Amino acid sequence: PFPHPVSLPGCDTQEGSHPKPSISVSPGGVIPVGGNVIIQCRHQHLGMRILLYKAGAGNYLTYTDPAGSEAEFPITSARWEHGGSHTCRYSDRTGGAAHSEPSDPVQIIVAGEGPSPAPRLPAPHPARPPGNSP
Repeated sequence: PFPHPVSLPGCDTQEGSHPKPSISVSPGGVIPVGGNVIIQCRHQHLGMRILLYKAGAGNYLTYTDPAGSEAEFPITSARWEHGGSHTCRYSDRTGGAAHSEPSDPVQIIVAGEGPSPAPRLPAPHPARPPGNSP
């Protein structure tokens, strides 16, 4: 006996029954490394689980079971890995297969660090001598 009825993803979502949630980022714009940002997700149903996704991550990053219809996902001490396109969805708290449509994506941009041509740390000399790789 299974604790939940078995269902195929997409088969039990009826058009309009799970409208996509809204998502916002505060503060918006570019976040400095070490800065703080809050991703807020809102939907129209009470008692639902809200899941946060990041593009390219495969599965959800985290989730919460808020008392109301709004959830906040704080990011503290931001690093470049936190940057990217984020969406949220909501589902029944039992973890059933019925998920809402994803929200519109929001972009988080973390400035000052990351895989870019700019050096990660200020260097005293423009070039490193050969053989001193970390």
